[in-house]
Amino acid sequence: MARIFVSYSRKNIDFCKRLTDELQKRDLDFWVDWDGIPPTVDWLREIEKGIEEADTFLAIVSPEWISSPICLDELNIAVKNGKRLIPVVPIEFKWNDAPSDLSHINYIFFRETDDFNVALDKLFTALDTDYDWLKTHRRLQVKALDWERGNKDHGFLLRGRDLEEAEKQISVNANKDPHPTDLQREYVLLSRQGATRQRRITTGVLVFIILMLIGISAYFATPHILNAIKRAEAQSLEEMVHIPAGRVNIGTNHSAAKDAFTSDGPAWSTDLQAFDLDKYEVSNRLYRLCVESGNCAPPVRSAEYNTEQKLDHPVVSVTIIQAATYCNWVDRRLPTELEWERAARGPADADRIWPWGKEPVDANHANMSSESFAATETMPVNSLPNGVTPEGVFNLVGNVWEWTSSETQPSYASYDLHLVWNGKDKAFDELRQFVQRGGGWNGIIQRVTSRYSTNDLDAQPDVGFRCARD
Repeated sequence: MARIFVSYSRKNIDFCKRLTDELQKRDLDFWVDWDGIPPTVDWLREIEKGIEEADTFLAIVSPEWISSPICLDELNIAVKNGKRLIPVVPIEFKWNDAPSDLSHINYIFFRETDDFNVALDKLFTALDTDYDWLKTHRRLQVKALDWERGNKDHGFLLRGRDLEEAEKQISVNANKDPHPTDLQREYVLLSRQGATRQRRITTGVLVFIILMLIGISAYFATPHILNAIKRAEAQSLEEMVHIPAGRVNIGTNHSAAKDAFTSDGPAWSTDLQAFDLDKYEVSNRLYRLCVESGNCAPPVRSAEYNTEQKLDHPVVSVTIIQAATYCNWVDRRLPTELEWERAARGPADADRIWPWGKEPVDANHANMSSESFAATETMPVNSLPNGVTPEGVFNLVGNVWEWTSSETQPSYASYDLHLVWNGKDKAFDELRQFVQRGGGWNGIIQRVTSRYSTNDLDAQPDVGFRCARD
């Protein structure tokens, strides 16, 4: 499968052969039409296939290339498929004549006045940039095209790990070159919708089987079976995002923020193990399943919980005991505050100011009051896609403060990684303090590192939670 598609005009064949000789010396795989495609073959389809299966479109741009309809057709196919474009220039031309699709790209010059070896080094550096994303982009585009040519048959859709990885890659690499194509986005979106439908069908089958068991079981087993039904439904509806192991930055060296109830400094870093985190905050809909199973107690204040229009809003007014009970019920746990900060800030080299990047907080990114926006209540847990992390986690900032399993420590100066509640020991007292993160709808945090400390029996209308898993 060709990594590089070489587009050239026959007038520049000598330069093209010199350049491809250098590619061959470095064992780089390329596709180039030297002799012409046989007349018995659909030449345009062969060209199209060669471009689709390549990672990079290398155009030898010259006056002859610009004036060639075939070369411009090749460029259009490459642009349509979101291929990375690398233009090289062996001969000077009128820059106003260059195709608009190449106007924003840096050219690599191989003119007679340029040093060939220096230009060659620049070319190889460009070809080696983010090779993993190029391979992923090409592989995903080929699958999306197969799906499109198969009349968008459901059998071609992504599933399981392949779907999760595709969603992650499109999110993480949204602003990289080559950009994800519209076809790729549609393919992944419909794959997710198909997976959701299948999960609901599977859950329905499971519920039916369990109901059949109820019919043949003794009446004393009914509570146990009801619990199994509710837990299976909750687990099937609650999506998780994988957070890889690695180095993470924690805290800040800036002076205390206006909203800092607990010090969020000094800045330091540590290594964390991989973990999974709920994609969304736990909703009233999911928490109800636990209450109906008899394992969870209703929220301390039940107005929002009992409002049918807010089933997909985060459950609020729950203590850390209630939050941990729910997470244990679905075979998960509360995240630590370090895991929460890793999910919000990304790995140590991500340099993110907020979960979504460096854009300031506004109503498009977070449901949180600010100088320009006054939030009035919670929003559905899948709201505000502009505020999603590159990994795919929603609403880490705003909507509700989130419980963590980390006990309060005065600062990070001498932080004890072991002061974490296991979520099962219920010997509590009101002096035990735990950390909440993220900010709620009725206030504002000045930065993503902000922490709030409160006792384990506290329950507020702007506090909810999400679960984690090793």
